[in-house]
Amino acid sequence: MTKRIVSAVFAVVVCMALAFTSFAASKPRLYDGADILTASEESKLLERLNSVSDKFDVEIAIATVESLDGYTADRYVNKYYDENSFGFGDSRDGVILLIAMQEREYRILSNGLGARAVTADEIDYIGDSIAPSLSDGDYYDAFNEFIDECEYEINGEINGFPFDFTTNILIALVVGFIVAFIVTGTMKAKLKSVRMRSEAGEYIKHGSMKLTKSYDFFLYRTVSRRRKENNTSSSSRSSGSSRNVGGGRF
Repeated sequence: MTKRIVSAVFAVVVCMALAFTSFAASKPRLYDGADILTASEESKLLERLNSVSDKFDVEIAIATVESLDGYTADRYVNKYYDENSFGFGDSRDGVILLIAMQEREYRILSNGLGARAVTADEIDYIGDSIAPSLSDGDYYDAFNEFIDECEYEINGEINGFPFDFTTNILIALVVGFIVAFIVTGTMKAKLKSVRMRSEAGEYIKHGSMKLTKSYDFFLYRTVSRRRKENNTSSSSRSSGSSRNVGGGRF
């Protein structure tokens, strides 16, 4: 009897362990639920995701699904990230790209250190970079671009961005122009021998000029315009102290 009880308990423990292992492995860093990648593409992308994630201790993930199952894209990506426990450490540092094929929408979520590196503005930039490839069906290229951008931004946040020679030269030229303008303006102000006049009366000899005709000419007009807000944008953005979400349609 005792042996039967021990055997039964052991069987239950084994089943639970197998179930846990199956659940943990069901949502890897690359989940192609929409089946839009080849086996070779999946293998290469997963290798890159693991490499970048482990290099910076910021989990980078990609998921494709057939549909959003009635959820909004923002709600779905938040739910997906939380329920599958993505992110490293107590602050759950990570970035994930979600693709919903039926709705033709994508969402990027960044959390913790990932949110400091991939800000709301960076999410917009990444989205603009990958949307054309997504629209053309070049999903493998789009996903590689996503990984490239995440690696660049996270590395910059942790180690600092490389020196941009062109940008810094332009900044130096602008600053130099402003300084030169201030200096020459100060020198001009010291020239008191000549004063600007609104009329030329001092240069006219009294009684020497007689006007026989006069005309009025229309020279220019000033028009003020105010931009009309466009409420048809398909993009979505939200942010918090440690999480950013954004995206759009493709």
